[in-house]
Amino acid sequence: MRVQIEEIPPEGLSIELKEGGSRFFEEEAALRFGDKIVARLRLSRVDQFVQATGRAETTATLTCARCLEEFSFPIDSEFTVEIRPAEKAESHGEVQLLPDDMDVLTYTGAGIDILELVAGQVAESLPLKPLCRESCRGLCPQCGQNSNLSECGCGPVESDTRFAKLKELLRDPDS
Repeated sequence: MRVQIEEIPPEGLSIELKEGGSRFFEEEAALRFGDKIVARLRLSRVDQFVQATGRAETTATLTCARCLEEFSFPIDSEFTVEIRPAEKAESHGEVQLLPDDMDVLTYTGAGIDILELVAGQVAESLPLKPLCRESCRGLCPQCGQNSNLSECGCGPVESDTRFAKLKELLRDPDS
């Protein structure tokens, strides 16, 4: 869905989207959503500069990085971003980005892709290392059983003998 810059009236433009997650993340087959992504946006314009303020809500189905079980992850992302024409945002050479520069997006042509804007906000809300819970015990490194469900009976993992001398140094208080 594209919004033409010139179609944004002086008083602003309100948009509400309800779309399936696959529409936003077509190339991410592993990323699934239990609910539709609901986004409410308010676009305001000054010349060719646009400010988008809004909220995106949904529930993602993620896989825990420790135990590999799927779990639901609620997403509720509030955002305010400035959108500038790409040609006005270009610079030459290296530029140091300031914290305020992180909330600036660019557009080319005469319009803004709203789906791309919302997808970016939802993606920023996803954890880098998804965990079903902070106390997740993960999988047994010997047999692969989910340690959250039951004890497997495997003994402690033997440490690598190549590092035994280093382990002794860590235990020795005189070092």
